[in-house]
Amino acid sequence: MLRTAWTFFTKPRGRPYWRIFIWATIVAGLIGIPLVERFPSTVPLVWLWLVGIPANSPISPLFPTAFEPLMMEVVKYQPILTVAITATAIFVYMEFVNWWAFKWVLSWDRLESLRSNRWVRWGLKRFSRYPYLTVFFFAATPIPFWVARCLAVLHQLALAPYIVVMALGRFPRLFVYAWIGAQLQVPTILLMSLAIGTGVLLILWRLRSEERPVGQECRSRWSPYALTKN
Repeated sequence: MLRTAWTFFTKPRGRPYWRIFIWATIVAGLIGIPLVERFPSTVPLVWLWLVGIPANSPISPLFPTAFEPLMMEVVKYQPILTVAITATAIFVYMEFVNWWAFKWVLSWDRLESLRSNRWVRWGLKRFSRYPYLTVFFFAATPIPFWVARCLAVLHQLALAPYIVVMALGRFPRLFVYAWIGAQLQVPTILLMSLAIGTGVLLILWRLRSEERPVGQECRSRWSPYALTKN
């Protein structure tokens, strides 16, 4: 029975990067169990990891939680640097998934008009001058990062240095969020209301935007997440 199970889980399926991701997820889950048992103080970090993954994944538009208020809650129980590093690790982990999700969506034949759009070509031309600096800028600021991700995918930027630069841009920003949370010590009920309320408002806004006439759609429809709903 064990041999059958081992054969089932080790049988090659799909491309190598997906096998690596799946096994990394399994290993991370298995490590998390004894980690919590041995070090109960890590529970807030594990909780941040479990909530942060879907909040920064391709299903984030359906997940009614904002990530930054969660960090501000966890920093009450863990050092600022530890929370910032954990949050950065979550972004790195999920950016690997988001990259391939966007690459798959942007390769669809029905999106040929998007890829050949003059504004997209203009953006790619500007992006090609300073690609990594652009990625760093988007990662370090509140500007929606999917814009940089789309340009990076269409530009066929190398994945490894792209993720490294993204992490370098994200870390200072996440550290600031954690520092602010530690200094303000915002009440839990207010943080949870902000986290969930922001997500609910975002979902309602998305639903409302989908009801508009085609000519009045907002530019967010160019996001691969929005395109997958068509």
